[in-house]
Amino acid sequence: MQSENNDKFNHSETVKKIRVHLGMTQAKVAQSLGISIRAIQSYEQGWRETPTHVMVQLLVLAAAYRSNAIERKPCWAIKGCPSSKLEKCPCYRTNGHFCWLVSGRKCAENRNCESNDLTACLNCPVVEQLLS
Repeated sequence: MQSENNDKFNHSETVKKIRVHLGMTQAKVAQSLGISIRAIQSYEQGWRETPTHVMVQLLVLAAAYRSNAIERKPCWAIKGCPSSKLEKCPCYRTNGHFCWLVSGRKCAENRNCESNDLTACLNCPVVEQLLS
């Protein structure tokens, strides 16, 4: 039960962090995602668990917003994946910028990301770059 609470807390912090990085009010984020302001407030406070699809939408917004502000290295360069693995990598064809979104967020190089759970990807250096 403790890990569930920690996951919700981490998600709430991430939701707020993305919103702040975007320079948007809760109302603007809610409007962009097509959800209520109350929902955003609940996610940021940890009162409600943030659904995976909302986290994905927030990360897409962050990626679009930050695309000009950050160096656009592919995920395999950030993570140091060997070139021998690139042909089999589902992210290789997308230039490695949305590995957390492609192919069910599975990453053959990082055992922590082998599930469909986005939580593991939130600690990945590729996503951390979006949130820094």
